[in-house]
Order: sequence, then structure tokens, then C-alpha cells
Amino acid sequence: MLGAAGIGAALTLTADSYRPVVGAVVLVAVLLLVLGVAWPFPSLIPWPLVVLAGVYAWTLGGGSIDEWAPVYAGGLLAVAELAYWSVEVRGRAQDAERLTERRVSLIATLALVAVAAGGLVQAATSLRIGSGVATDLLGVAAAVAAVAVVAALARPRA
Repeated sequence: MLGAAGIGAALTLTADSYRPVVGAVVLVAVLLLVLGVAWPFPSLIPWPLVVLAGVYAWTLGGGSIDEWAPVYAGGLLAVAELAYWSVEVRGRAQDAERLTERRVSLIATLALVAVAAGGLVQAATSLRIGSGVATDLLGVAAAVAAVAVVAALARPRA
């Protein structure tokens, strides 16, 4: 919950306009996340994170791409993983300290990979490679390939 509060505080402090509204929405989102973890109510956990991401997009306005976007994405991913993990281990005795260390390292690795992937995508979008039908077709082919990879990974194993 500290991670969500930190993200919310950063969003509130960097908001150029509507700072009180941003602060109120962030406070409600963090309280909903705390409620979802404290009860435990796992289906409530994603919604405060969606609200935080929406507030982030709102504070950007219509300006240029924010260089901090990958960091926010990694932070939101880490908060989500930690929230679900805290709901998962509720009521169970944790005697395997080594498994806890593995889970923490997995969450940290996932967050760092998200930041790195976001930075790579951000860097790739800033390159000037020209324009034309061939470039558009290459972009469409890459998008279709990305969706195919996600679909293949999401398919349940038999």
C-alpha cells in the first residue's frame, strides 16, 4: 500500500492543475486498495490501480510522451503483485522462507523488466524511420505478431 501511496503522492505533487481533485481521487484509490487487501477482496484490487493509471494519464494532458511512464508502469505492476501476494498468503503459515525470497525477487524482476520494456518501447517510438505504405504495413504486421504472441502465451496448456 505504501507503493500505491507513493505513486499517488508523486501524481498529486506533479499535477499542474486540479491538484486538490487529483489528491482526492488518489486518496480514494489508495483507500480502496487498502480495503481490497484488508478484507481480502481480490476482485477489488485492480480497480484502484486502474484509477491511479487513469489519473496519471489525466495529469499528462495532451502533451508529449512522459519519460517517467515506464517507471510508473513498473511501480503499478509491483503494487499489483504485492497486493495479490498479500491476499494469497493470508491465513496460511509461511514456513518456507526461501519461497518468500524467491517471490520477492520475482516481483522485483518483473517490475524491472516492465521498466526496461517500457523504456525500450519509448526509445523505439522516438526514432525517425520515415513514412509510407511499407512502414505502415510493417507496423501492422508487428502489431498482429505481438497479439499472436500474447494469445499463444495466454492459451491454457493441455
